[in-house]
Amino acid sequence: MKDPMQEYKDIKHLFEKRDICPPGNPINDLQWVVIYPPTIDWDYMRQRPQQLMEQFSLNEYEVFYCNKTQLTNKLFTEINSHLKIVHNNSCFIRDIVPELKRLGKKIILWVSWSKLHAFLDSYLPDFIVYDYLDDFEAWRPYLKSMIEKANIVITTSKILKEQMAEEYPDKPSIMVPNGCDIKRFRLPNSIGKPPELYSHEGPVITYSGAWASWIDVKLVERIAETFNHALICVIGTEFGIKVPAHHPNLKYLGQKTYSQLPEYLINSTICIIPFLINSITIATNPIKMYEYLASGKPVVSTNLPEAKNVPSVYIAKDHESFIERIKLILEGKAGFRDDETYVWLEEHTWEKRFEKINAFIKEYLPA
Repeated sequence: MKDPMQEYKDIKHLFEKRDICPPGNPINDLQWVVIYPPTIDWDYMRQRPQQLMEQFSLNEYEVFYCNKTQLTNKLFTEINSHLKIVHNNSCFIRDIVPELKRLGKKIILWVSWSKLHAFLDSYLPDFIVYDYLDDFEAWRPYLKSMIEKANIVITTSKILKEQMAEEYPDKPSIMVPNGCDIKRFRLPNSIGKPPELYSHEGPVITYSGAWASWIDVKLVERIAETFNHALICVIGTEFGIKVPAHHPNLKYLGQKTYSQLPEYLINSTICIIPFLINSITIATNPIKMYEYLASGKPVVSTNLPEAKNVPSVYIAKDHESFIERIKLILEGKAGFRDDETYVWLEEHTWEKRFEKINAFIKEYLPA
């Protein structure tokens, strides 16, 4: 007989209880606890989960962010007094979760990976939030089970919101797009260049984020060929595909830390979102768009629904118009609309996103 848990073999070990655990007690005195199960590591490409968990910790929630990478010699790392990174999920479940319940604390699970649905009871949750981020094909088989297990669902885009309304009309859901840390990215233009840009005096066209199957590689190559006086920089992780290496002005700079990224964006001329249009990207609300804009840079994007009607974002429906948008910006005929864009960004901060999420959670929390 086929083992029904075989398809979960990549994550099953994260929930198998161990006999030997590293010492430590990360519990504080707050009543409400938020746990983020192992999905992405805290230090891996600072994304929505890290941003929102930090917001919870700054607003009287005790937060445990469980890393996917496991350590046997360390239970947790403290980010702030209310936010701990858990390095050993099995021991956390065995020792800390029962203690949280013994102390009468209420546990909210914040889940963004639907495949985890089969393991969520391990955390003895009082309330489960499913943060529906992306429409990845590999995640679809687990979506129904995850949504049924969740008390409420948060979506990041209009398409995902419409899907929830059509397929799960009785499940409480709300759309809360991604946001931005304006202070981190709005740096003075006088900041020095990162070392990879020292010798380049012309325009810099930057893409930051995962280099994956949803990138229109041919478009990026055409940008490099058309604007051969510009440096085309790619920052991030190669995820399944490689950045082309045969264009002299197309440079893969590798992954940068969240603290390093603003330095590269502020020294860019234009930032780009060269996504293919498919089921994944039309449901994506790109965090990079907010970070580009907060850095004061005009953005050229392919025809993504979530990038439309945003100040200083120029939409291109094909390769020709993408090239034309870049050309207009480089010629000074289009660009970054400072006042309008920063007014817009002030309404799209992670603080504003948290306020909306917190109000929605409290509306449905059990008494």
